[in-house]
Amino acid sequence: MSVQQNTLNAENLIVKRRSKRALGLGIGLIASGIALYFASTTIRDTSSSVYMLCTVGAFTALIVGVLKLFFGGWENVYQPTQSPVEGYSLYFEGLSGSELVELIERERFDALRAARRKESGPVRLDVRRSRDGKFVALQVLQYVPYVYENLSGTYCFQEERAVPVAECIGNPAK
Repeated sequence: MSVQQNTLNAENLIVKRRSKRALGLGIGLIASGIALYFASTTIRDTSSSVYMLCTVGAFTALIVGVLKLFFGGWENVYQPTQSPVEGYSLYFEGLSGSELVELIERERFDALRAARRKESGPVRLDVRRSRDGKFVALQVLQYVPYVYENLSGTYCFQEERAVPVAECIGNPAK
């Protein structure tokens, strides 16, 4: 499969949707704001600190909840499995950009795993990976003064082909 077909494939398989967590948090904050407001209406002494706490808390929760609901989190999702996609970068030492491209094109992931990684460097591998490991997209970039430039298109691996790639690049959280 050519690089261009892979790139088109990756763009069609990843969609942007609202985060379920952000929606739940927004609705929860609005509900708690309404509950606090009604709690403040039952307090007869309007000069008490409990009344002020309920009123200020209610309006704060309502405002933050509405903002979270309308402007809250969006996430990229791998469409076939509905798994969230996370992006991160890996930097390599001792490999040129063309060598890294060759390793990916030949699917020599054991050599990619053995390559030394570091915190920053001249060769960068941008990774977009689904949480379930069924989708991995890779792109190689090389630093030229002041900016990273693409050395390759986007390589897209799905389903069974994605498993060895996901194992090779590892989990960035570890």
